[in-house]
Amino acid sequence: MRKLGTLTAALLALLGALALAHGGGPQGERLFRRLAVADAREPLVRILDEGGKELGRFTVPSVAALYPLPGGQYVLAVHREGDAVSFLWGGFRLEDHGDHKDVKRENPFVAATLRTGPKPTHVFVHEGRLAVFHDGDGTVALFDLRRLGVDFTPGLVATGGADHGAPALLGEALLVGGLERGKVEVYTLGGRKVLEIPQACPRLHGEAVLGSTVAFGCADGVLLVERRGQGFLGRKVPHPPDAPQGARVGTLAAHPKHPFFVGNFGQGLAFVDPLAGRLDPLPLPSPPLGFGFDPEGEALYLLTRDGRFHKLDPKARRVVGSLEAVSPLPQVPQGSPQPPRPRMALGHGVAYLTDPQRGQVVEVDLEAWRVKARLEVGGTPSGIALFEVEGVEH
Repeated sequence: MRKLGTLTAALLALLGALALAHGGGPQGERLFRRLAVADAREPLVRILDEGGKELGRFTVPSVAALYPLPGGQYVLAVHREGDAVSFLWGGFRLEDHGDHKDVKRENPFVAATLRTGPKPTHVFVHEGRLAVFHDGDGTVALFDLRRLGVDFTPGLVATGGADHGAPALLGEALLVGGLERGKVEVYTLGGRKVLEIPQACPRLHGEAVLGSTVAFGCADGVLLVERRGQGFLGRKVPHPPDAPQGARVGTLAAHPKHPFFVGNFGQGLAFVDPLAGRLDPLPLPSPPLGFGFDPEGEALYLLTRDGRFHKLDPKARRVVGSLEAVSPLPQVPQGSPQPPRPRMALGHGVAYLTDPQRGQVVEVDLEAWRVKARLEVGGTPSGIALFEVEGVEH
């Protein structure tokens, strides 16, 4: 019996060692990252590794805006002036082994370029679906993200005409708001209009989903559209009486860990509580250029016009850290061409910021809270998105 026990223990130890060697345990898994970087002046997208080495360079139909897609293997490039969208594959091939995934590093490529409609602009991703609004004719292209790599064919929903639109997805419903129309309409995913929300939303811009509620930014507040059974109920959260003149919400973000929306608001942010029906401003030293939650929802990160990168405690609603990160965005006279904006991409424990003036991508270690590297990219890097997958490499 003692010999059998010894043999069993040895066999278990050997199996454990083999599992670790194969990467089947937690010790073998890690994050793999690559970057998609779009030039602000040339129709060019670069794919870089974490150290800034260029792995691929692709000419695209026009200057691109970049958006990460769920799963970390694809990035969407939107070419407004080229009337097209592209799906970029980052080169991380995943093999599922049940308790872990193997990662195979391959060359990145453009998986598909589609002329979906005139002037594709606003993009929305939720629960495995992607919506792209075409400002040129008001159609919305709908993609099933679960079929990427197999089928890139979208469905098209017509919404009644050209506008600067904001689409949102909630369950089996497509909600569409328009800047010029100032209203929200509800469609089935098959394209049938089922409802028009009665509350007006002048100069509608920006949208986000939290639970069963969609928020749209308006010139006079925030419109909340809540799913109630098989229907939808709209209600308005107005600006507070002491709101700065001209301040409005035009971009929104949310994370399921927190019971509020966050939006830009003049030289600061707005926290929108849908339960209390309140909009609470948070003033900042400089206007926000971009903001978002980290994947875990532990913090809110913010890039401001003065070139600083901030960490906010979303519960306490206060800034807890600031870094000198990128070149300040120059002020130009109203009506003159605007300079390319720095933008950011957030991953697990890391952020990447573009610096168009210096031709750099800045890597920030979010845990150590420091600028870790400045990657020389060249050109005028502006748009940025992250490929990020977890697995084991042999």
